Amino acid sequence: MRENRFLYAVRFIACLAVITLHTRFPGIFGQAVQALARFAVPYFFAISGRYFLNSSNNDSSFIRKRATYVLKKILGATGIVYSIHLAFSLIVNLINGMTVSEWFHMKFNLVELREFLLYNSSRIIYDPSYTFDHLWFLFALIYVYALIFVFAPVLRKWYKGLIGTLLFFLFFGEALQTYYPIRPFGINICTWYIMRNWLFVGMPFVLIGILFADYIRDKVDVLGEGERNAWAIRTRLKATIGLLSGIVLSIAETHLIDAKEVHLGSLVIVLSLLFLSECNVPSGKYIWKVGKRSASNIYYFHVLIIAIIDLLSQRGLIPTPSMAVKPPLIMVICVILFYVIPVFAEKWLKMPSSSR
Repeated sequence: MRENRFLYAVRFIACLAVITLHTRFPGIFGQAVQALARFAVPYFFAISGRYFLNSSNNDSSFIRKRATYVLKKILGATGIVYSIHLAFSLIVNLINGMTVSEWFHMKFNLVELREFLLYNSSRIIYDPSYTFDHLWFLFALIYVYALIFVFAPVLRKWYKGLIGTLLFFLFFGEALQTYYPIRPFGINICTWYIMRNWLFVGMPFVLIGILFADYIRDKVDVLGEGERNAWAIRTRLKATIGLLSGIVLSIAETHLIDAKEVHLGSLVIVLSLLFLSECNVPSGKYIWKVGKRSASNIYYFHVLIIAIIDLLSQRGLIPTPSMAVKPPLIMVICVILFYVIPVFAEKWLKMPSSSR
């Protein structure tokens, strides 16, 4: 499958968007940025599904083979990333005066385990040392691909219906958050992870990616070059209009209703970006390279960088960055740590020893 630089570029932009969710710009501008940034994690799920299957083969053994391959990669990444966050949590909490026993029981108890298993959240994956549960994304992917493995024989029979059903319940649940809060399992539905979890976000958006890949492969890639170019021109205009509409809708939803974990505008933005990715849209000279090489690490570790900055500023070791400065500061640090330094280190290692 050919390399899609546009998707890499948007992947980088999406990582920066996630940073603005965890360290916010002030005022009305900050609210608008946060509303737009809600597209990012659904986009990551959709891109995962986009490249899950590379053929229309419906054989369950083929689908399970692919699911097994993806699960191994996700489990490996999750093990490494989670271990680093767990070590950080232990060190910070010990420095703050907590004992190992107190730390262990704070994070690993039946209440936290229940919330983790149901919603991919709880203190098992975050605590006061770093206060954002962004790692839910990795655990949600594990759930999704495990279910795809189990239900491989009916994946393409059910995926359209499942997408519609799960998205309906996602937005219906978000409507309840605003107009009629209920308490499923004794937890207020307004709690962020009740609707933002593997079932209502992870599964439908991964399936959207799989459905989109099937559409492109079976309906678009079979076109001749002239027809394909004509389709790209028509679709680019429609998708651009869709993207602008999703941006306006996301901001309007925030101001007219309330901020949500996933806006209807987020769905429109994700769908528009998927279609734009097939329309030969320019991706810049460098931005796609950063997205390809460093987006994953930026997503995985930006929360730790935020936590370190907060710890240093709380102890008076560095000035406390203002709300307007903090998001771009974290972005710059992430790009330097996860792209600039690795690239220069790689070039330096490839240099002849006599030239160093």
